[in-house]
Amino acid sequence: MEKSYFLSTTFNNIVFRGRNKAYGAYYLRRKYSKHMLLASTLAIATFSGALVGPLVDTIFFSDPAKYVKPVFDIKEPVVLVLPPPPVPNLEPEKAVAPPPAPAPEKNVATEKFTNIEVVNNATETTETVPDQSRLSEVNIGTEKIEGNLPEIPSVSITEDPPLGLEGGTGEAPAETEPFIVVDQMPQFKGGVDDLMLYLSRKLRYPAPAQSNGIEGTVVVTFVVGANGQITDVKVLKGLGFGTEEEAARVIENMPKWEPGRQNGRAVPVRYTLPIRFKMQ
Repeated sequence: MEKSYFLSTTFNNIVFRGRNKAYGAYYLRRKYSKHMLLASTLAIATFSGALVGPLVDTIFFSDPAKYVKPVFDIKEPVVLVLPPPPVPNLEPEKAVAPPPAPAPEKNVATEKFTNIEVVNNATETTETVPDQSRLSEVNIGTEKIEGNLPEIPSVSITEDPPLGLEGGTGEAPAETEPFIVVDQMPQFKGGVDDLMLYLSRKLRYPAPAQSNGIEGTVVVTFVVGANGQITDVKVLKGLGFGTEEEAARVIENMPKWEPGRQNGRAVPVRYTLPIRFKMQ
């Protein structure tokens, strides 16, 4: 490889012939080699000193770490005093009285059950059928037994009976809280495609959001009533710059939905809808 003559003395003399050599460029070109050698030497010395200095200080000037014999603290064992074993009870066990014998069953007067036989009207019967009014006072059995009549407890109703069909209004009870998940979720009339088409037509990009380049998703929640009306519109996540107000306005002005159904009955359902704002 040939040596460059750009900074050589001959080249400098040719370039600055007939010119003022006291000019700075001539001096710098002439001293360039010495300056580069000096700068390289200083850089190497500084870098080597930064590496070797701590090693030399550790070997020759630092005190070596002395060995310290470890000291162990030995504690005396703890003596546990166990309680004496329990003394067995040598007393004889007391005899347990047998349970009382059940009371003898009382004979209850019952009427003999009469078998019904189909006979001719002309046939005379000698057995008399008991009066119908006496059946509420006796127990009907297969044979007649003499005894005491059982006591019939008297029952009195102190509370008003519950309202039945005659006490209702014929209307379903109003739901205080909307459902989150039901058997049949509410939907926009026409389906999801018509809902997206409706939003794209009615949604207007706010001017502050356009000027600031705001893009993102606004999450809106609302209640679809039992009649399909949209109520209780709330913004769960917004972007600011008028996007939240615009999303709420479009949702509030939507037409009636097909209501959700639980057990075949229309009920109010809370629905969550994300709306995307993106500049074309």
